[in-house]
Amino acid sequence: MKKKGFSLIEIIIVLAIIGIILVASYPSILNTLETRSLEGTARDILTTMETARYLAVNEKIPYRVRFYQQEKLWRYVIEKQVRDPDKLDVTWVPVPKFLPRTLPPKFNPQLKLPEDQTIIFSPLGMIENYNFNSPQNHEIILQSSKLKSYNQEDIRIVRFYAGGSIGYVKAKS
Repeated sequence: MKKKGFSLIEIIIVLAIIGIILVASYPSILNTLETRSLEGTARDILTTMETARYLAVNEKIPYRVRFYQQEKLWRYVIEKQVRDPDKLDVTWVPVPKFLPRTLPPKFNPQLKLPEDQTIIFSPLGMIENYNFNSPQNHEIILQSSKLKSYNQEDIRIVRFYAGGSIGYVKAKS
């Protein structure tokens, strides 16, 4: 009686074919991972802005998203305005539920924001510190050098408008 099964040569040929397919698809997998990472970073900024606007409208107090550099990295956090009723002082405190986030340096973040690097949402959901004289100073640009080398849409722009709306643009450099 003869045993049924695969010979060693058949197994090696199948593994070689699988290896060739993997090697051929590897650049495509890397491209997809880079695109998703860029998209995720841009959408995280977008979601953070929408959260700050929602909290400002819901709680009827100003909220802001503050960007700052720490250890050569751009970070951002949501803060709410707190007024001291006795002194009429205004301070900003971080929202406890929101952990500070970091913009990956590999996307070469370019922040075109007001001088204090903040976007402040009023209780009506509008941007309080919007400068109509320089509307170009209300956007964050992220760019992937890997996607640029693949001639793909390598730029993501998150724009902020006076009325509180937030735009999201994909572009090719």
